Amino acid sequence: MRVFFALLKKEFLQIVRDPSSIIIAFVLPLISIVIYMYGINLDAVKVKVGIWNNDATPQTRLLTEMFNHNAYVSSVVYDSRQKLREDLVHSEINAALYIPADFSEKLARGEQAQVLAVTDGAVANVANYAQSYISTIVQQWLEVALGKNNTAQPLVTVTSRFWYNETLNSHHFILPGSVAVTMTLIGILLTALVVAREWERGTMEALLSTSMRKSQFIAAKYCAYFLLGMVAMFFNIWMCVAIFDIPFRGSYGVLTFVSGLFLLTALGIGLLVSSVLKNQFLASQAAVGIGFLPSLMLSGLAFPVASMPAFFQGITMLLPARHYVTFIVSEFLTGTVAEIVALNALYLSVIALLLGVAVKRKTASRLE
Repeated sequence: MRVFFALLKKEFLQIVRDPSSIIIAFVLPLISIVIYMYGINLDAVKVKVGIWNNDATPQTRLLTEMFNHNAYVSSVVYDSRQKLREDLVHSEINAALYIPADFSEKLARGEQAQVLAVTDGAVANVANYAQSYISTIVQQWLEVALGKNNTAQPLVTVTSRFWYNETLNSHHFILPGSVAVTMTLIGILLTALVVAREWERGTMEALLSTSMRKSQFIAAKYCAYFLLGMVAMFFNIWMCVAIFDIPFRGSYGVLTFVSGLFLLTALGIGLLVSSVLKNQFLASQAAVGIGFLPSLMLSGLAFPVASMPAFFQGITMLLPARHYVTFIVSEFLTGTVAEIVALNALYLSVIALLLGVAVKRKTASRLE
């Protein structure tokens, strides 16, 4: 144990003396969480709609006015159809609504009247929002316009109610999920550099010449960076709850336990990469490619897993970040769900154990 505690002391001194560890553990999460909070927004987008009304009647004027009574739509009425087209081409507006001259006349005769909505498809997401907003507003106007002559009550009334995220605020999902991506990057980067640094600086030779055992060396690495990673994790959680007011409905004890298992998997990946490559530059590049990118793209945070092809859905099952995102989002928004906790904790435990075995096998115990 004296050898182990001596190695552990060495690791902590190395962390304190190396500013990059503090930057990775605390500055990087701070920058990431601010970007996720203020730079990423999956909520409904506000669009600008240009309107060309060739049917100047009270009914169509009411329709154009209703586009300004919506929190997500602002509208501009054009006198020139050519000007409307130019502004759409130059992205001054997101969509254009054309109302033909016989629109009101057809409605008065009971015929089907049509309007044309043209959206800027260069930005597909905004185009979908614009199309949906225009269709909704036209439908609302139609109900108001026909309501004067139609007193029949609807047979079915739909009442919407949202569970878990009542305000439909996407940041309540993004910020907890971003902890998984940040912790993956922290855990892998912190440990991907440490063993490679030992080889590059020549301290590995000195360590191998002592009575140190391989298990003691690995345990010291795990313990030191596990404690640093957990402090960084609590810093992330504190930022989410205290600074950005993200509701937390779960158990802090369960969160700590499962987060610890997830951090062990990240540390295992980092130590394995570092032991195999023995080069800080290559290890850092591999850490980003193996850890950060899959965690961001395939964890379900940026893109829904259900919308991916079956092949990639299968790959996501192998990623620890995918399971941790499922757990931590549920813990924040829903609360502690026993099935979700048990399944994801079991998976993370197995992966952490397998990675630990692989790290022990790949860590050199003598000079080659």
